[in-house]
Amino acid sequence: MTRAPMSDPITACQAHEPAATDWYLAYTKPRSEQAASAQLARQGYAIYLPLYKTLVRTAEGMAVRHGPMFPRYVFFRPGSAGQSIAPVRSTLGVSHVVRFGATPATVDDALVAALRGFEQQREQASPADLSALKAGRRVAVCAGPLKGHEGLVSATAGKRITVLLDVLGRQTRVSVPDHQLQALAA
Repeated sequence: MTRAPMSDPITACQAHEPAATDWYLAYTKPRSEQAASAQLARQGYAIYLPLYKTLVRTAEGMAVRHGPMFPRYVFFRPGSAGQSIAPVRSTLGVSHVVRFGATPATVDDALVAALRGFEQQREQASPADLSALKAGRRVAVCAGPLKGHEGLVSATAGKRITVLLDVLGRQTRVSVPDHQLQALAA
């Protein structure tokens, strides 16, 4: 096996081309996944930034948000047969191309397809399905007059959660807004 000169690892690795369906990974600067994706797409690369639908606590209650499934990573591949991946290193928002030694890391198209399927499945999930506040789960009250108490979720009804709390040595059912609760580790 002959090795290419090591002056430029990314260019040198083009000698043993990965399959046309393989993807590369760009490691982005902090919170620059969207900017890097846009710049890579503008340069003609096929990009994939998997997003993850979650519930987050806001002052108004729980809200659905979408964020990167893999923070600081963007999947990309050349948009045409002869396109080099060398310019990706200097793309706005990109820190570097992920490599194993001198060889750029590749991800099989089947894995990316599985990630797309998971992303679509998660997108169709209702907020109740995304919530960690399910019956039988231990929770802590993180706001309001009962702040600091821990209990067990008894029932859920929209934005109100019925929690079984130990108040003055007695088990009491209390209805608490969902944004005032935090699920505890199981």
